[in-house]
Amino acid sequence: MRILIFIFLIYSQLLALHVEYTQEEKEWIKNNSPITYVGDPDWLPFEAFDKNANYIGIVADLLQYIEKQSPLKFKVIKTNSYAESLKLISNHKAIMISQSEDSNKNTSLLFTDIYYKNPIAIYMRKDKHFVSDLYDINHLKIAISKAEPYYKKIHEKYKNINFIDVKNIKDGLDSVTFGKNDAYINTLAQTSYSIAKEQLNDIHIVGKTQFNTRIGFGISKENTILVSILNKTLNNIGENTAHDILSKWIKQKYVEKTDYFYFFIALGIFSIIFMMGLFFYFRLKKESNARIQAQNKMLEQQSKMAAMGEMMDAVAHQWKQPLNALTMYGELLKDDFKDNLVDKQYLEEMLDGVDVQIKHMTTTLSEFRTFFRPNTEITNFNLFKNINSVLFLVKDEFMKNSISLHVEIDEELSINGNENEFKHLILNIINNAKDAFNENDIKKRSITIKANKNKENINIQIQDNAGGIPLHVIDKIFEANITTKVAGKGTGIGLYMSAQIVDKMGGKIRVENLNDGACFYIVV
Repeated sequence: MRILIFIFLIYSQLLALHVEYTQEEKEWIKNNSPITYVGDPDWLPFEAFDKNANYIGIVADLLQYIEKQSPLKFKVIKTNSYAESLKLISNHKAIMISQSEDSNKNTSLLFTDIYYKNPIAIYMRKDKHFVSDLYDINHLKIAISKAEPYYKKIHEKYKNINFIDVKNIKDGLDSVTFGKNDAYINTLAQTSYSIAKEQLNDIHIVGKTQFNTRIGFGISKENTILVSILNKTLNNIGENTAHDILSKWIKQKYVEKTDYFYFFIALGIFSIIFMMGLFFYFRLKKESNARIQAQNKMLEQQSKMAAMGEMMDAVAHQWKQPLNALTMYGELLKDDFKDNLVDKQYLEEMLDGVDVQIKHMTTTLSEFRTFFRPNTEITNFNLFKNINSVLFLVKDEFMKNSISLHVEIDEELSINGNENEFKHLILNIINNAKDAFNENDIKKRSITIKANKNKENINIQIQDNAGGIPLHVIDKIFEANITTKVAGKGTGIGLYMSAQIVDKMGGKIRVENLNDGACFYIVV
C-alpha cells in the first residue's frame, strides 16, 4: 500500500465549473478590488520575497492562478517580518493573510477553509528505515523547532519524550547531518524544500506523526463575506492545477513501510540469483578492482598535471617582479658606476636589495617543489600554514585578476591527513572561482576562507561571489568529467579529486549557491 505524502484540499476547476457568486459577493469584489494581502516574507516553499522583491512560493502561485481565472485581484504588501504583517492587519491596512490553523488560534482573525494539510514528518539519515511512531525512537535524540506553532501539541502528546529544542529548520537538519541528533520533526513542505535547497542528500523522511499543519487564510473580522468568497473559490480549483503548483515547490521521496510478505518472496528469488552469480562475481572482482585503481590513478595524474600547469603559471608571475627588479638593480649599478657614485655603502645597499629578491624567488621555488613532491604520509598539519602556502604561490596571479583573498582561521587549528593532497583540494576550489570570475565578468571579486572547530569536527567554508554554479550541474559537480567551463578550458577532474581527498580523510564536502556565489563546506 502506498502512503500519501500530502493531501492538497482543493477540489474542482475554478470557473470551468462556473463558480456562482451571489450578488452581494459580486458587489463586495467590485468595491474592494484589489484585496490587500500580507504574508510571511520568509516562509518558503509557501511564500517569500526574492532579492528583487518579487513575491514567490506556493501561495503566490495560487493567488496568481485565482487572479487569472476569477474576478478576484490581490495587492501583495511587502513586509520585513510576519509580526509586521499581523500589525498591518490589526491597523486595517490589509485584510487577508496566510495562516496555519494553529497560528490562527492565537489571533482574532476569521479563517477560511483549509487548502493544504501539511503533515508533520520525521526526518533521519538515509541509512534509517520506516518509523511508524515517535515512541519507536524515543530512546534517540529527537530535535524539534521551538518557534513552530505545533510545538506545544507535540510536547503534550509525547510527554515522555525529552525533545531537543533547535532554533529553526536549518539547525535541525544540520544537527542530523552532522550526527548531533538522530532525528528531526517538522512540516513536510518546509523541510523537504530546505533539504532540496541545501542539497542534503543524506537525509530523508522515515515516517510521519499523527499531526498536520492545516494551511488557510486569515481574514479581518470586518470582512466576513470574503471568507465565503474565498471558500467558494478554493473549493473549485482542480486537482491537476493544485498538483502542478505544489510539485513545483516540493519534491521529496518518502520511506514506506515494508510489506514483509512480498519482501521475503523477493528475498528468496534474489538469493537464488545471487548464488548463481556468486562465482562470476569473484571471477570479475579482481579485474574490476584493477580497472578502477588504474582509472583513479589516471584521473589523479591528470588532476596533478592540470594543477602543475596552473602553478607553473603562478610561479612565472611570482618571478616576474623580482627578475624585473634585478634587471633594474643591474642598470642602476652600471649607470652609477660610470658616474663614480658607487662606494662601499652604496654597494651594500644594492646587494641587500638583490638578496631580498633572490630570497623571494628561492622561497617561491621551494614552495613549488614541496607542493608537487610525491608524499603518501599521513600527518597532523597546521591548517593555517597549509592554506597560506597555497595562497603564497597564487597571490600574484590572483592580484593580476583583481581577486582579494581573505583567511579567517585560528592559527592553532590542525588536521590529520595528507598535507600535499589537501593543498591540491584548496587550489582546485579557488582556481575554479578565479575562472568563474573571468567567465562571468564579475567586477568586485572576493574569496573568503573560514574555519572553526567544534567538539568532533573542523568545519571549513570557502565562499566566493563569482556568480554561483549552474543549477543543472550543481548536484553532480563532484562527479568525474563534470565541468561548468567552456569547451577546452575544463577537465572535470578537479572537484572530483577534491571529493576523493576529503573522503580519504574521513570527511564530507558539499556546495551550495550563496550570496551571489558558491560556498564549499568541508567537514573533517
